[in-house]
Amino acid sequence: MNTEKSAFYDNDGRPLFRIAYDGRWFHDGAEIRRAALSRLFSDRALKLDDKGRYWLRTPFEKYPVEVEDVPFLIVGYDIQGDVITLTTNMGDTVVMGVDHPLTLRPEPLAGAMVPYIMVRDGLMARLDRAVYYAFVDLAVERDGHLIIRSGGVDHVLGAV
Repeated sequence: MNTEKSAFYDNDGRPLFRIAYDGRWFHDGAEIRRAALSRLFSDRALKLDDKGRYWLRTPFEKYPVEVEDVPFLIVGYDIQGDVITLTTNMGDTVVMGVDHPLTLRPEPLAGAMVPYIMVRDGLMARLDRAVYYAFVDLAVERDGHLIIRSGGVDHVLGAV
């Protein structure tokens, strides 16, 4: 193992940039507290390659990023008629529908099947607990599943 710190990795060989499970951004072990800086990174530079690795890509350099689950959390929503618009912790919005369905996949900490949604360019978001439980309250039960409708599409929140 390389014990020398590089411009991209710490002494343990982990990327200097990290997005924690709860959506917080870190650089070299310290939390990036300026929300505008995290938003700039997530909006302009964060990329996912064809091998599933995350990078901060600038015109001149490419920095690896460790992502504990997914880069975004869904922290808010707005319902207008039959359309639900979701808001991420970084301010992105995504309309649940045919182009952006909820998908169930195992959450890494507990392994439970939880809803995720594609935000953009292969970058996913997980519904945070408050949004998930609000959706459970709005959902209807059908065929052993909780369903919420948006954009003319039924989205499965999970099994009953």
